[in-house]
Amino acid sequence: MVFAQTSPPDVITTRLTLDEYRAMEETNPERHEYRNGEIITMSGGSESHSAIASNFLITLGFLLRDTDFRLYNSDLRVWIPEYQCGTYADLMVVNGEPEFNGNRKKFSIQCLLSKFYCPLLNEAYDRGDKFRKYCSIASFCEYLLVSQTEPYIEQYHNAGS
Repeated sequence: MVFAQTSPPDVITTRLTLDEYRAMEETNPERHEYRNGEIITMSGGSESHSAIASNFLITLGFLLRDTDFRLYNSDLRVWIPEYQCGTYADLMVVNGEPEFNGNRKKFSIQCLLSKFYCPLLNEAYDRGDKFRKYCSIASFCEYLLVSQTEPYIEQYHNAGS
């Protein structure tokens, strides 16, 4: 499951190799999305984003206990091979053991995703390019868009999974 950041990402013009990006992310206090060599700085979340993500984490943790599902917070990146994209999931649920990208234990490519969005800032990216990228992951199952500004949730389910 994934929850969006609250302001639009800024593109850094420097292009990095994937190995350079991975090395940078190991020590950098800021988070960055990797998009086929481009580095996008991800902004921090709002108070409502944090509260909603925390509530989902607690609730899902309770509901998924004693199951094969594992719940991860935003410390684990999602690797999207088809698009050479690495992004952070605010919340991700994995059925069974996560599938990692090579020996990188911080890059999972097996996921069930949900996303909190701030409609004015990230909605177009969350509904468009990012959602399309997630759909390219073979094990992708579900995507939730949770509004931070009104009690509204949209659910998308991959019928092929």
